[in-house]
Amino acid sequence: MLAAGAGASATAVKCPAAASTAPPSSAVAVQWEFSQIGSPTPANPSVSSSWTRGSGSWSAARATGTICSNDSAAAAATRELVLAVSGASKLLPQTTRLGLLGVAIVLPVTVTATNDAACTRGTAGSVTLFASYYAVHRDSIALHFAPACADHDLVFTGASVHVLIARDGHQVNSTSP
Repeated sequence: MLAAGAGASATAVKCPAAASTAPPSSAVAVQWEFSQIGSPTPANPSVSSSWTRGSGSWSAARATGTICSNDSAAAAATRELVLAVSGASKLLPQTTRLGLLGVAIVLPVTVTATNDAACTRGTAGSVTLFASYYAVHRDSIALHFAPACADHDLVFTGASVHVLIARDGHQVNSTSP
């Protein structure tokens, strides 16, 4: 646990149980949700294990939601972040990544709680999600931050990564409803 100062909390960072309130269910809003547990891709010497999850919605080129991240390493304290998703966002249907067609969304984030003294509250970043279409699922999550939080710039792919980007329960093929 870190002492107060430099933007780190004096107590343990608490991730909201659901990572956000349930996104609205409508034909207009796009719901996004993801989770991952495991090591980043490629391996990162400062992170041996990680879990990251979040959920929210996208409508009219704006996203909202909450994301929680927890990184640990054998020789270091666990680093925890809570991120608010709010603001202009890009939805990219019919995108090819990892050799598969799917949908991507770029989410603007701000650190709202942290126990990492180097990564202070208020630091901006982005989280890019990719969900592949069809039966073969190869999803990805990429976190990118301003220099103060660059140690949290991580990419996740593989079987432990699950991303859902849907409109009223269906795959997203366009930015309009």
